[in-house]
Amino acid sequence: MKTVEHPLAVAYLESVAREAAALAPERRNELLADLMEHIAVSFTEQPARTDAEVKAILDRLGDPRTIVATAREGETLTPPISKWHSLAPLILLPVAGLLGAVNLVLGGIAMIAGVVLLWVAPHWSRRDKVIGTVASILVPVTLVGIAFTAATVGALLEPALLVLITASALVPAAASVYLFRAGRAGLA
Repeated sequence: MKTVEHPLAVAYLESVAREAAALAPERRNELLADLMEHIAVSFTEQPARTDAEVKAILDRLGDPRTIVATAREGETLTPPISKWHSLAPLILLPVAGLLGAVNLVLGGIAMIAGVVLLWVAPHWSRRDKVIGTVASILVPVTLVGIAFTAATVGALLEPALLVLITASALVPAAASVYLFRAGRAGLA
């Protein structure tokens, strides 16, 4: 496919891209590629491109809002993803483990909020969401295991306690790193 370099055509395609921000990424990319190809073919058929000629070609394509509205028909809209929505689960899930060690109520609230935000986010796959959820649930299970072991044995050996606490902090942190990478790949 040929590139479109005329400033009016570039501005037109940028306008379409802004209007199409709520479309699914693959649909948006397909729409822009189709328009770029149509403009490139028109430019090939009419080599002398004055601003008036380019404007006439773009007018024949139609208004960017109309084009995107037509593309939206029959498609479920994907709301734009805010940075907070992308980062909140990545922060809340590991923090939940640390908070849970200090205060079970705050840790539980942070974990529930992180898991809910993770599951409503559109940019992670079901597999990613399950991995994040399981990793965050391991923290309270580990803390209950620590408490149960300490209650039954009387006291934990320091190395065993250190391993359990480290695991309860590192597992959700590793899951957050995984989700960060998977989320970036999903948005690209």
